[in-house]
This record gives sequence, C-alpha cells and structure tokens, in this order.
Amino acid sequence: MKNKLLKTIAFLIFVGVTFTQCKKSLLDIEPPVPLGTVDNYYSNQTEAINAVNAAYTPLSAIYNGAAWHLGDIMSDDADQGGGGGLDGAETAELENFNVTSFNPIINLMWAQCYFGILRTNLVIIKTDAVPGITPAIKNRSLGEGRFLRALYYYHLVRVFGDVPLYTNAISVAEASVITRSPRAQVYAQIIADLKIAETLLPNTYGATDKGRATAGAAKGLLAAVYLTLGDKPNAAVKAKEVIDNRTLYGYDLWADYGDNFKLENENGKESLFEVQYRSGGGQFSDFGAGQKLNTFFGPREQGVVQSAGYGWNVPTINFMDQYEKTGAAYSTIIDKRRQRSVWIPGDVSGSYTQPAQLQGSPNGFNVKKYFIPATNTLGDNGGWTCALNVPIMRYAEILLIYAEAAGPALGKPFADQVRARAGLVPLAAGLSDAQWLDAMYKERRVEFGFEMHRWYDLLRHPDPNYFITVMKAAGKNNVAAKHRFMPIPQGERDKNQALTQNTGY
Repeated sequence: MKNKLLKTIAFLIFVGVTFTQCKKSLLDIEPPVPLGTVDNYYSNQTEAINAVNAAYTPLSAIYNGAAWHLGDIMSDDADQGGGGGLDGAETAELENFNVTSFNPIINLMWAQCYFGILRTNLVIIKTDAVPGITPAIKNRSLGEGRFLRALYYYHLVRVFGDVPLYTNAISVAEASVITRSPRAQVYAQIIADLKIAETLLPNTYGATDKGRATAGAAKGLLAAVYLTLGDKPNAAVKAKEVIDNRTLYGYDLWADYGDNFKLENENGKESLFEVQYRSGGGQFSDFGAGQKLNTFFGPREQGVVQSAGYGWNVPTINFMDQYEKTGAAYSTIIDKRRQRSVWIPGDVSGSYTQPAQLQGSPNGFNVKKYFIPATNTLGDNGGWTCALNVPIMRYAEILLIYAEAAGPALGKPFADQVRARAGLVPLAAGLSDAQWLDAMYKERRVEFGFEMHRWYDLLRHPDPNYFITVMKAAGKNNVAAKHRFMPIPQGERDKNQALTQNTGY
C-alpha cells in the first residue's frame, strides 16, 4: 500500500473533513491539519474513529449538489424553477432529458460516491489492526464502513447501472484499467455489506455519537435495496425486523409530520439515517458543512429565507394533485403533510405571505420541507446555508416498505398508520395487487415528496417502461429507455479507457 495514490488519498481524507463531538453531535465538522499518510495513520483508536468520520463527509456534497436534481427534478414531482435563461444549464439538461456525459451534477455524484468508497475501503482494511482499539469501537467502525460503502454503491448502481466494483485499495495503475462490474454483482456486494453491518452496529448511541449508522439503519437500507430489486419477500422480512424491534432502536412516528424537519428534532425518533449538517458551511458550495437546500428551494427573491431564496425544485401541479382535498382549490387540501412540504399562495410565516406566482414558479408553489426562517440562520454565513439535516431514511419509509412488500392483506394496517398521521382515512379494503401497488406509489409520493425518492421509485416499478409512460404523461417527451441510467462521466472515461459508455450516450 506504499504508493503515491494511497498517500494522496490519506491526505485528502484527513485534511478534507473530520468530525468533532460537541453540541451538533459527531458531525460538527472542523477541518484539521494534515495528519500523515496511510502508512503511519491508524496508529490508535482516535485516528481510527477520525477515519470513519471522514467516510461520512461525501454525503453532504451528494445531498447538497446532486441528489435532489436526480431524485426530484428528473421526476414528475418538480420543475427546475430558478431564474430562467442560462441559470442552471446543467440542471436543465436533466429536467429535459438531454443530459450529456459532461454534466457536472452527474460527475459530482460519481466522484463523491467513489471518494466515499475509497475511504470506507481503507476503514474496512485497516481497522482490525489498530493498536489498542476496543472491541466495541472496532465492531462499530467496521459496521459503519460496511454500511457507508453499501450506501455509496447503492447510489451509483441506481444512477449508472454497471459500475466499477472494488473493495480494496487499488493503485493508480489498477484504477486506470478497472472495468464496470454487472449490476447484479454490485447489488450482491451491497447486500453482503449490509448483512455484516447489521450484526456489527449498535442499536443506539449516546448524545455525542448521534448521527452514526445503526443496526436499524442497516436493516432498513437492506429492506429498501430488496424492494428496489423487486424481492418483496426479503424486503418484507427486513422491514418487519425493524418494526418488531422499534422499541429497541428507539423508532416511532412523530405525532406531527412537520416534526421531522425541525432543528431540535434532528436524529430523532423517526430517523433511521440522515445527512448531518451544521452552521457555518461554505458559501455557495456543495462541499461546505452547511445545508444549502433552504436557500435554493426558498421562494425566489422573497425574504422568507436569508439570501432571499433561489426558487429551485418547484413542485409541479401533477405532484400537488396527489394530495387529497375537498374541493378544486389547493387551499382545500386535507392532507396535513402539505403544510410542511409545500408553500402555496396565501401561506403565512411571520410577516411573509406567499404570493400567487413567482419567477420560476408561475403557480406560487415552492418546497417548504427544509424551511428555516431567516431569523434562525443570521449567523450561518450570512444565512446562505443552514444546519438542518436531510433525511435519507425515516421510520415512515419502513412502514411503507413493509406495506408494499407484504401486500394489502398484511400491509394495510401499516400504511394506514402513515395516513392517520396525515389526517386521512384508512385505505379501502379489498384492493387488488395492482391497485395496492398504485396506492403505495401514491402514498410514498406524498409522504416523501422532495426527499429525493421519486425518480428511483419510477425506475424500480415492475413495468420497465413505467418511468417513460409517467414522464411522457407529465409532458417530458424527450424521455427514452436510455435514461434509466445516466451517462458515465466523460472525464472518467478519458482517464480510464476501459470504462464503456451506457447505451445511447
């Protein structure tokens, strides 16, 4: 392992970002000085913990700069919004399905996932031999490495299909000739990692370590992976394990849906896993410690959020029509989830009232889910970013995974729990399997609106053409079969001639 690549990797891992333990828990990020190379690092337990902490950091860039473009804007849930014209040309490529292999959002997803994989591989390779490490910290660290590696590969395989799969620390020469592994092989590694992770990770953490991966998070992610693969029996088994052990893990639904998106409830009882952010993140950067969605999604040029809001990721009429209501007007929506998820005309916050239309939002809709008022972010780089975490998986998703996978006979009570919190009546009894699937897709859509799930739900449907049918019905006529996967970034192919391109790009 004594080569230039690994020494460079070590420098990037430890000068990039590590975590310290204080009021924002383990992920109150401070950049340290360079700590050396792989050859002389991992010399004690503290260094081993710091190495694991560094493996989490690519998630902040992924969710600041790529996940919402792919999960929301590529779907029928959201339009680009923003300032129009040349504002966000790279986002427009995705929205209009004319994406190229030079797209920086695609490149960010690829690069940050592999950055995370490099770090997790080193954690898994090196942790066993760390002098003086306690069995509890060793097992936890190895479990975190496995969980995070699975999560990064899960992002990659859903976005790109076949991708390079490696679980060791490869040299520059090896990296320049590595080929893409079949999707089935990548998924097999994801499943294997999560099965190990669920046996190594603790069920809960104390206050200073909240935000780390847990056994419940590993089981929950494994359930989601099985559902993605269409393996409903295994998805149901894993989801039910989480449900049956919810007291052990400390999981439950918040009584109020909006409680999931409050600063004071971060890493709370409904959270299986979330991306950690803190105040003071870099301004106008995907790579800072702060979360930028609050400003990016805030009503454009309105003072409800600091920096006046950029108005991106605008809810579509198609999405808004999924909410149950008593009349034609959106003001008659009875689904309580709307109030925390979407601004509609007439919504009030302090002295602010949402107007009937805005630049980029002709119907006056904006995402409210990550809303932190300007008064709460004044000390956070002028308010451009905020400290609110972004959920990756919530307990509500476990309930809906089980409901979908188990079918209407067994699953209905669990879906009805989610609906009851939203103020809705139980689903009808006696639905056919096809009707049940439609109901579950609709329920997931409104429950997880703008949590970056929708595009992947469209792709995993048992009808392989479902995403094309849905997107064309939404007016996106450029969509084609090739868009199931995004292009392999051209910059990566320039460095590695063995990387083939996806069909159609």
